[in-house]
Amino acid sequence: MKIHKNLYLSERMSRIDTSQIRRAFDLASRLEKPINLSIGQPHYRMPDEIASAIEKAVRDGKTSYTPTQGILPLREKISQVESIPERPVSPEGVLISSGVSSLLQLLFLCTIDPGDGILLIDPYFLMYKSLGDFFNASIETVPENFTEDDIAKISTSKLKLIIYASPSNPSGTILSGHQIKLLGKLADSTGALLVADEIYELFDYDNTFTTAAGVYPDALILKGFSKTYNMTGLRLSYATGPSEIIKAMTILQQYTIVCAPAPIQWAGITALDIDMSSYIDQYRNNRDYCVNKLKGFVKFPNPSGAFYIYPEIQGNDTEFVERAAGEKKLIIVPGSIFSHKTNHIRISFATTEDNLTRGIEAFLSLL
Repeated sequence: MKIHKNLYLSERMSRIDTSQIRRAFDLASRLEKPINLSIGQPHYRMPDEIASAIEKAVRDGKTSYTPTQGILPLREKISQVESIPERPVSPEGVLISSGVSSLLQLLFLCTIDPGDGILLIDPYFLMYKSLGDFFNASIETVPENFTEDDIAKISTSKLKLIIYASPSNPSGTILSGHQIKLLGKLADSTGALLVADEIYELFDYDNTFTTAAGVYPDALILKGFSKTYNMTGLRLSYATGPSEIIKAMTILQQYTIVCAPAPIQWAGITALDIDMSSYIDQYRNNRDYCVNKLKGFVKFPNPSGAFYIYPEIQGNDTEFVERAAGEKKLIIVPGSIFSHKTNHIRISFATTEDNLTRGIEAFLSLL
C-alpha cells in the first residue's frame, strides 16, 4: 500500500524551512579547507572551570530530573546577578531552560494565536520571524535606527509581542536606551509584551549596552550561557520578567523540555563567576580589524556588540554567497534570512586572527 507521508504533516509545517545557516554549515563540510566566517559561536574553548564543574556534578550523581523551573541554587545566583534597583529579581522570577531557542518556543506557544501581531527590528534574528510564520502571526518591522515616527506607523490592533536582540545578531547594533523606552511605551499602549534577547550582553565593545530591565521593568529578558562561555551545545538559558509569563512558560516546559540538563545547571553557577573580559577583548580586536579593513569599501551598521558585521553588497545576497563559496571557499551567510532586504551578508568574526584575515581579504576580492 502506498503511504502518503506528506499527509502526516500539519499545515503550519509548510510555513517553515531549513535555516540557511545550517545550509552554510553543510556547504562548509563539503569543501576542502574552507574559510568559514558563518559560525555564530565563539572559537575559543569553554573555560576549564566549567568543564570541571560539569564533571563534578556527574560524579556527584546530579544527573536526575530537576525542578521544571530549574535548580534553586542557580536561580538564586541568577537573581543576584540580574537584580538592579529598577527591577529586583527573586529566584521565583527566574525560569531556567535549554537554550534561548527553547525559551522562544515556549514564549510563542504561550502567547501567539493565528493573526496576532509581532513587531521585529529589521534585521532580526531569523528564529523570531520563523516562529512568527510558523504560528501564523502578522509580522511588522521597523529598521534598527527607528525613531518615534517609525513607531507611530505600526499597526497596533492585535500587537502581542515586540521582540528585539541587543546586541544584534546579525548586525552587532546595540539599541539605545531611548529606543528601548519607545518600545516600552508602545508595549504599554497596546498591552503587548516587550521581549529583549540579551544573550550577547557581555560582547559590548564600546560600553553602550543598555538592558531593557533598567528602562522598562515589565520586559521579558532572555539570556543564555552559549555565546559568552562557548556552551552552545550544552543548552542552558534563563528568562526573567513578569510573573504571569514566567509562570505560563514554566507550566508549558513541564510538557515539552521538562528541564535543562542537570549537570549543566550546576555548572552554570560556576560560569557566572568567571571573568570573560580577556575573551571579549579578543573579539573587540577582531571587530576593530573588520571595521578598519571594510570601511571605505562597503557600508555596514556600527557593530558595537555581538561578533558579527553586516556589510551591504551589490546584487543579490544569495548569489554573492554562492559565488564566495565557489570562487574563494569563503562561507558567509546571506542577509535575507534576517531581513526583507536582499543586499547584505553576515560575517562572523568569532574566529582566529589568521582565518579572519584570509576571510576578509577573500570578501574584499569579490566586491
